[in-house]
Amino acid sequence: MLFGTNLQYANSYNNRIVLEIIRLHGPVSRMDISRRTHLTVQTVTNITKKLEKSGLILEHSRQISGRGAPAAQLKINEDAAYSIGIDFDKDHLTAVMLNMNGKICYEMSRDLDFPSPEEALDLMSSTVTDIIQDQKVSKKKIWGVGIGLPGPMDPTKDKMQSDDMFNPDALPGWDHTPVLRYLKDRLGLPIITENNASAAAIGEHWYGKGKHINSFFFLYFGAGLGGGLVIRGQLYSGHTGNAGELGYFPSSLRADNGHRFEHDHLGGYFNMPLLKQKMINAGYPASSQKDLASRFDESNPILMEWLKTGTEQLVPLIAAVEYLIDPEVIFLGGRLPENILAWMRQRILDALPPHRIPRKSVRPELEIASSGIDAAALGVATLPLYTILAPVPELLMKQDLRHADHFGPNS
Repeated sequence: MLFGTNLQYANSYNNRIVLEIIRLHGPVSRMDISRRTHLTVQTVTNITKKLEKSGLILEHSRQISGRGAPAAQLKINEDAAYSIGIDFDKDHLTAVMLNMNGKICYEMSRDLDFPSPEEALDLMSSTVTDIIQDQKVSKKKIWGVGIGLPGPMDPTKDKMQSDDMFNPDALPGWDHTPVLRYLKDRLGLPIITENNASAAAIGEHWYGKGKHINSFFFLYFGAGLGGGLVIRGQLYSGHTGNAGELGYFPSSLRADNGHRFEHDHLGGYFNMPLLKQKMINAGYPASSQKDLASRFDESNPILMEWLKTGTEQLVPLIAAVEYLIDPEVIFLGGRLPENILAWMRQRILDALPPHRIPRKSVRPELEIASSGIDAAALGVATLPLYTILAPVPELLMKQDLRHADHFGPNS
């Protein structure tokens, strides 16, 4: 879509660009910001004065550089704002609180057993309230709450304004559940919903290894399988908002997935609740990710069969991602322990060569994401900050003109 602009939007965009440079490269001088952004030093000075006055940045130190007064070094004020993220699926709820620099101030996780919408919404609400009280943070500093949900999500619904967006196959009984309205009414905070996998990609882009990577694909292992795509530094959602939904890709093998699909799908091979139940029924502790890591170290036969079959199905699809998207990096991440992800990475690397053409000399790296098993919670916690601060024209154009030149939850 093509957008026109005006001076007010241009000013707000420049504010975001300067803040993003400070976030990525700080402590940094105004002169260095000017070089990186191609804005004049005077423009940068005016913007940084405004950011300092709002409390979003601080003067870190002064660095002597040639003659004259030492140059002030600017950095993000990490206590200026906070956001909370809740990653929810049928088998778990994970919550984190981030400060403005992406530092995790609080985290918790608990196992669930297919809760009803009423039970889950009450738990989400009480969790957010408990976090704010526990951390003794002013509610005015909480810029919002991100809620991660299994995809795909309804493309006709606004993730910040509308309910009724949930996939009945992933969350039976949740269609027409007023998640946004309920949480807004209970908490009095901005609420944003997002596909878990896309949220994990945003978190990796803002605070993980993807911070300085222009384009990458995030392969997300949650209760099932999903994917998130960052292109040119921005989340790419596709026409319907569900780009990267690899779990619904048809598979040629028969899957024991417990779902009502006419054809078998790749996500059926990564059904984590089903895996855990099989292991528990066989007498193997498997309730937590720590349990899974231990069972892997023991070469548990049920787990190893699950991994080998699923990874075999992934290989040709990863090759397709290479050729269709041409990312710099493909990340493996989500709720699988790191020792399992490392095993999968090596097995995929060993199996990929027959799927590649020799003439393609530059290939994407295959790496383990740095966001760990809380990737989706970290990602959805990033969303309120990302929506308000990221220098993305599409986000800026959604803002009310009255607030376009200001930062904060009413921006």
